[in-house]
Amino acid sequence: MEQLPSKKAIVIGAGLAGLVSALSLQKAGLEVTLIDQRKQVGGLCGTFKLDNREFVIACNDFGKGLVKLLRELGVNFPFNHKKSSVFYRGQWFNAAPDLKMVWQLRSEWRNIFSLLGGIIAQQLPHRSSQSIENFANRLTSAGSVNDLSKLIAYFMGVRPSDIQTSFFGLDGKYNYGYTTMACPMGGPQAMTNTIADVFLQQGGKLLLNTRFTRHNKQGHHFYAEVNDGESRILEADYIVDTREQPSLYPTDSKRGLPLSMLCLAIKNDFPYPENTHTLTYFEPDISHWFGKLDQGIQPEHFGFHVFKSDLVPNTDNTYTLNLYFYLPRGVNQLEDGKRSIYSEYLLNRLEKLLPGINNHLVYRRLLTPDDFVALHGLSSRVMPFIVSREKPHNSSSEAGYFYAGHSVYPPGEHAGAAALSGALAAQQIISEKSLFNPETSAGGHHENAHQQA
Repeated sequence: MEQLPSKKAIVIGAGLAGLVSALSLQKAGLEVTLIDQRKQVGGLCGTFKLDNREFVIACNDFGKGLVKLLRELGVNFPFNHKKSSVFYRGQWFNAAPDLKMVWQLRSEWRNIFSLLGGIIAQQLPHRSSQSIENFANRLTSAGSVNDLSKLIAYFMGVRPSDIQTSFFGLDGKYNYGYTTMACPMGGPQAMTNTIADVFLQQGGKLLLNTRFTRHNKQGHHFYAEVNDGESRILEADYIVDTREQPSLYPTDSKRGLPLSMLCLAIKNDFPYPENTHTLTYFEPDISHWFGKLDQGIQPEHFGFHVFKSDLVPNTDNTYTLNLYFYLPRGVNQLEDGKRSIYSEYLLNRLEKLLPGINNHLVYRRLLTPDDFVALHGLSSRVMPFIVSREKPHNSSSEAGYFYAGHSVYPPGEHAGAAALSGALAAQQIISEKSLFNPETSAGGHHENAHQQA
């Protein structure tokens, strides 16, 4: 890669988007300072301790697109390739549609062919996007095919009427590769720590426990105020901001539901399905039960998903599971009595997925969305903003200031899209002619302040 004249960049946030952006810029010859207000890198792609047991925070499975991106950046981290399964109406289905699923649903062959034809037609140029709810209901009658075609809405934390058919083609269009799932060996914290190590070995600077508060611009230079207990100023030519960007969306934008989490520890002698990552309990008629959740009403039945990470087993001969579910909109905290009710509901249905597991359960603790924020300083929303238009671009209105992360381009509400956004923001900086000739830089002299989100 051609080495560029020495310029300075600040990357705000050491999650996956920030790590990829910082490493990309550092490898291109910039002097990069990566800052994060937390004590560890990774953001949602990390682990944490709860009552002396280690759990994954959120992201633990990725597409092969991320594996390829990391290798291009010189991060040769090992991954396992696993499958995910969906339990629906007493049957197991592969989460990635395949011929076996078609055979299982053969009694609804008319719905299958209608849906497949509709999906193919939807990829044609100039086809306008529509809600998955309308799309599925127009092409299929009520039943298993109709329900399973809306599964993506559950994983995005929205009702089927709030997600667009444009999501169908994202995996191929942006080479995310989630049909070939990649799980980091040793867990996501080991992966993000390795990215940070490569960044540091390349000469990058990492500041943890450091909060970005604001900046101003004088000429072509940024002066960023950061605070690690004491306030100080960092100078840079470019800034990449990976924090959530609510100011880029209409103030009345609807938001996806935040996830709640049931943390479980299971005795090692209980086998989790081999070569399997996520198990999803998919309750029939998602349009009804997720619609209730979206209205702030607790449905009688609802779905959830659970996974076992590749973390080192605990010292008490147990391993940990993450079980995720959604509370009704507006319910972000629970009293102890309701926590027990939810826990019992979830464990009762988990037994259907993994018969005998409750006899090997030694620990459980439920975390609400408010608990999650208190522990990590992060939101547990999968889809931060529900909009039908394209996500905001990586460039800001201020020359030299760029955005990355899951609230900006490209589309896709997962870690793979966040990582790609970090790479795209870095590429825009690397390709700018102003990097070679500051006199041609756009923008001129002006000041602006970005307050802490």
